[in-house]
Amino acid sequence: MNNEALNSLLDIDENYPVPLVNEFLAQPENRAFLEYVYKDPFGCHVFPGDITDYPLPSFFADMDSDIKKAGKIHLWAYIPTCRYRCHFCQYPTVILNPKAASSQEVFRDLVDFNIKEALMWLERVPNLATVEVGEFNIFGGTPSLLPEPELRRMMAFYKSHFNFSTATMRFEGEPGTLNKEYLAILKDLGFSKISFGTQSFNDEIITACGRMHSADECVETIYQAREIDIDWVSVDLIYGMLGQTVDDVKYDMEKTLELGLSHVVCTKLHMDEFIKNRTGVSGERESLWQKKGLININNMSFPGLGKQYQMRELVEKYLADGYTEHPTMYFHRNDQQPEKWKALITDLDKQYPEVAIGLGGSSKSTRSEAINITGYKKYKEALNEDRLPIEESRGFSPAQREVNAFKMALSTLIPVDDKVFKQRFDGNSFFENPLINRTLDKLVQKKLVTVSGDVVTLTPIGITLVEAIINTQFTTETE
Repeated sequence: MNNEALNSLLDIDENYPVPLVNEFLAQPENRAFLEYVYKDPFGCHVFPGDITDYPLPSFFADMDSDIKKAGKIHLWAYIPTCRYRCHFCQYPTVILNPKAASSQEVFRDLVDFNIKEALMWLERVPNLATVEVGEFNIFGGTPSLLPEPELRRMMAFYKSHFNFSTATMRFEGEPGTLNKEYLAILKDLGFSKISFGTQSFNDEIITACGRMHSADECVETIYQAREIDIDWVSVDLIYGMLGQTVDDVKYDMEKTLELGLSHVVCTKLHMDEFIKNRTGVSGERESLWQKKGLININNMSFPGLGKQYQMRELVEKYLADGYTEHPTMYFHRNDQQPEKWKALITDLDKQYPEVAIGLGGSSKSTRSEAINITGYKKYKEALNEDRLPIEESRGFSPAQREVNAFKMALSTLIPVDDKVFKQRFDGNSFFENPLINRTLDKLVQKKLVTVSGDVVTLTPIGITLVEAIINTQFTTETE
């Protein structure tokens, strides 16, 4: 047993109950779970292909066929510019001063490259031009650094080359730049949803994680969005950060309820290297918090694993009455719809293709996936040489398609119904897939899921540990 991980699990705030997961994680036979959650890859969206060196022409053919069959996709553009790098950030970014004259050329280049990449996709995947875009996202980085002319130019391209007839549009920004004027531009362009990272409503914690905004700015952004009838506002909170206490998370939850947020994402801090674990936006480097010399600053320390799960239980307690968690980490107010883009790509009755344009993005169909280059210099070189900036492509074997579909369905926290699964896979039952069936036996034995007839449901501990379940338990005998 990893003694360091076990000691971290025993780091408890005595003013709060011992987390329900502690007894499970402390058992020697559950070592794989403990080691994973102690130092785990970011997020729950790691569903890798099992066929390496998959030919790109085959990937595009898969995507074109899948898009035609699905009839709807999630489309997103990644704008990697940032004013600074947060201490927990491992994403591919281009750091610049948005007010500097030299930065204007970078913004123009980024939009030019994004448009060029999108045109190359349209050439290789003809059905991409006509398929309905279910939701369009601009992710970052900090896309709200884009000057108005460049943002309008990019959106004019997307709206004239893709089918936005039924699309909802969502924009990710930063409180320091999502001011009233910029929000009005987004509203005019048709964006009805915004999201941004608050991380915490405690200014000391915000500063410790390297953010250059205040809690008041976050609150002001929420109210300014509402003033112009953008009521769909998603705020990202992180628990487990440097200097953070369980009381701090309690305050964050009280503030969440006070503000009546429509959507809130509550994420456990993850310290493993993204670069080793392919995610929604591929990793590029270690975060500053992972480098020696920055972990213990101003006599602050990271809360142990036990405190982190006390924080998670507080999140569940405060949001239990008015919010639903779907998928894991994403909470929506009960009078609102869940995150549409996540539902499009993970709900068992959907799991539509997603196409990502930009540095470090990842695209997938049911049969294969492709991950973009993460280094900006290499990204530019590829496009200047008229090559799509794809660094790796993988395929999914028939059995792996079923496994990935089941894992994605588990991540939604919605009970997984074999009847729906059979509709997806020409009558095949997930109970007949050897790896799924064998894993289900283990999960039932460990009381992480229950099976009732055709339906698999996560237990409360299973919901808390769903990332670990997905990323440690679905392995072959030889792995």
